[in-house]
Amino acid sequence: ATDDDEYAAAPQLFPPKPYPVPVLQTIFSRIAWFAALILLQALVCSHIHLGGYAIPLPYVYLLCILPMAAPRWVFILTGFVTGLAADIMVNTPGMAAASMTACGLLAPLVCPLFAPTDAEMDEFRPSAVTMKWSGFLSYAAVLTLAHCILFFAIEAFTLSLWPEMALTCLASAALTMLFITAFEMLRKPHIKG
Repeated sequence: ATDDDEYAAAPQLFPPKPYPVPVLQTIFSRIAWFAALILLQALVCSHIHLGGYAIPLPYVYLLCILPMAAPRWVFILTGFVTGLAADIMVNTPGMAAASMTACGLLAPLVCPLFAPTDAEMDEFRPSAVTMKWSGFLSYAAVLTLAHCILFFAIEAFTLSLWPEMALTCLASAALTMLFITAFEMLRKPHIKG
């Protein structure tokens, strides 16, 4: 046996780690999603009022795809900045920022409920690939419904019209989920792990 064979067979003190997803690629991807979702909300979705009740709010998708390894403050800050940008573009003073900030607090708590039991939360990236469709859509539905309830409760600022508000929340959440499903179908072929 040669020295090279003995070296290869010896245990390594620091085994090589798998290469992580390039950080810049992830950052640019998130920025592109942010810009696309805010522009979609401002230019298209804010003009959709199906039946006078359903208004899609697709920017909540940005919170749905944040990796679980991100610190909690990243969820909160992402929610706030996304909501603030939506507020500025659509002229809803503070409603989206408040509801998205609350969803940013909620997302890291809700995702593990729908993640596979064998998933490592430190490296977990929510998607239809890693959670299966039912898990990802359930996770997205909880965040979407929470966002819609908070958003429209702040808008109404009263519970005297609760039947109309409940219908608006459910219809808007359902329409938003159609958008989120379409986004995930577009993103699914490009997801790596």
